[in-house]
Amino acid sequence: MYSGKNVGVLRLTLNDAQIKAEKPGIKRHRISDGGGLLLEIDPSGGKYWIWRHRYPPTKDGKQQDYRIGPYPKISLKKARQIRDEQKQKMLVDLINPCAAKRDEKAKQVASHQVLVTFESIALDWHSNKAKGTWSVRHTIDVLQKLEKDILPAIGGMPIAEITTQQCLAVLRKVEKRGSPEQGKRCLGVISQVFDYATALGFCPLNPAISLKHHAPVKQTVEHFPCISWEEVPELLEAMMANPGGADPMTLGGLHLLMLTFVRTTELIAADWSEINWKEKVWTIPAERMKGKRGSRKEHLVPLSDQAIQVLESLRQITGPDGMIFKSIRSKTGYISNNTLNMALKRMGFDDRMCGHGFRSLALTNIQERLKVDLRIVDRQLAHIEKNKVTAAYNRAEYLDERTKMMQQWGDLIDTVAAT
Repeated sequence: MYSGKNVGVLRLTLNDAQIKAEKPGIKRHRISDGGGLLLEIDPSGGKYWIWRHRYPPTKDGKQQDYRIGPYPKISLKKARQIRDEQKQKMLVDLINPCAAKRDEKAKQVASHQVLVTFESIALDWHSNKAKGTWSVRHTIDVLQKLEKDILPAIGGMPIAEITTQQCLAVLRKVEKRGSPEQGKRCLGVISQVFDYATALGFCPLNPAISLKHHAPVKQTVEHFPCISWEEVPELLEAMMANPGGADPMTLGGLHLLMLTFVRTTELIAADWSEINWKEKVWTIPAERMKGKRGSRKEHLVPLSDQAIQVLESLRQITGPDGMIFKSIRSKTGYISNNTLNMALKRMGFDDRMCGHGFRSLALTNIQERLKVDLRIVDRQLAHIEKNKVTAAYNRAEYLDERTKMMQQWGDLIDTVAAT
């Protein structure tokens, strides 16, 4: 069986024109050349030959996939030849092709006959992760980082011989290009590949692990993990699908953080008495705002239609009185920051996004995409003014502009969610 575009149509043999014309889909799929030979196409466009057979070669034999290699490095003609050779060995010599391949690889590695490169381990790691919990978007994103910045620099090197300085050179090259956040994420990819190689016994340690203190840091107001705008659809899809099984209250908290971009400490201790439903404003008391005692001001958060809708859903769970994010397990009576961050981690955003990251996301993109003046965004973020004169602002400063901005932001998030 195979999953191609023309489901139900028997394709006996392939040709190079058909193979080159086959386009990647949202999910990994396979097309058949007959005789068990399949071409697997992954969402990133990679194509790989597989021979599907049974061993022992009877109807009761266990179905196995013998991985032949990538196309076009291995041509259609060569793939057919390998399939026929392995089939002959299986039928005549009763050799299990998959087991024999594993044994041979182990012998070669043990005798140092195989040069284990960073690229071979990285692609194997990527393939395993893609079949696991990674989304299609993240699978493609990681492959692009490998192909653009990492593999051209260290892909062909023996993985056990790569030094910390060679890993650092990759990061510095990306940094010089003016992409500090991309460099930080490339470091994450490199480090994960080395962790995988270490677990498999291909290298004694991870040379990139000490570089986390030298990696370029994204220049935002608060240095917390934050996704790019291009990754927002992936996050919204994950929040909708909820692969980590977060409870509705936690999901509501994440949606409110995205829509209001308050600090997580300001959100989790919210009380229903702070919500003015008629005016559509949330007033956060001064004692819960950041700053030294005496300099804190209560903070007004205009609520968009989208935020009101989330709050109405939460009111069905914990309302109408007391804490919005109640927790009977906590001494404080409300959930912790870790509850929200763990939900993001289980959705696949570990080291990519946290609760505070929504503030950075809003700061950058409200300016760039809605063309809102920085002073208005800053006031809504309740950034602490260093100048004591400007710090003594009226709590309602720019309130009309902020109200309009918050609705525009809610509408923009809705637009992204619909794409």
